[in-house]
Amino acid sequence: MNKKGILQLIEENPIILGINKESDLKLAAKAESQVVFTLFGTISNIGDTIHHLKKMKQLVFVNIDMVDGFSPRNSVVDFLKTMELDGIISSKPTILRYAKEQGIFTIHRFFILDSSSWRSIDRQLEISQADIINIAPGWTKVIQWTHERFSTPIISSGLVCDKEIVIENLNAGAIAICTTNPDVWEM
Repeated sequence: MNKKGILQLIEENPIILGINKESDLKLAAKAESQVVFTLFGTISNIGDTIHHLKKMKQLVFVNIDMVDGFSPRNSVVDFLKTMELDGIISSKPTILRYAKEQGIFTIHRFFILDSSSWRSIDRQLEISQADIINIAPGWTKVIQWTHERFSTPIISSGLVCDKEIVIENLNAGAIAICTTNPDVWEM
């Protein structure tokens, strides 16, 4: 699927399923959203997880920083490129840049702990050239600032745990939110 199609599907499914353990796969099968962030796995089972989710007609993104056995090296991207995934997530700008050069859809995850980390988005995004910015935690004001400053689409994640926060984040400019809370998946 091309970038435009991926962005459209994400916008049509603004609640992204954050899967961080094997048992979440069964819950994901029952959820309405067609978009999944895989936030767990090992080098030996990530292929099976991706395949399982693709059989359920999910758009699958793998957070390569959270897969046991992966390191921030180009060979990880080359390995994942042989699988059915739709994109990768990482906080590492150079690995994202390499993935983008390989034709893989990229999501740059930023952990915003203070104003310095927020101001570093410019420099890191210039390196990664990511397709989407992922802001964690999902503080509404930070989502709003990011939306006002950057034209890159934004996904909010981390501490997005109830309907009020979901709505606030979407109204602040996020195209979607990602949550590991199955109760939020059903909104």
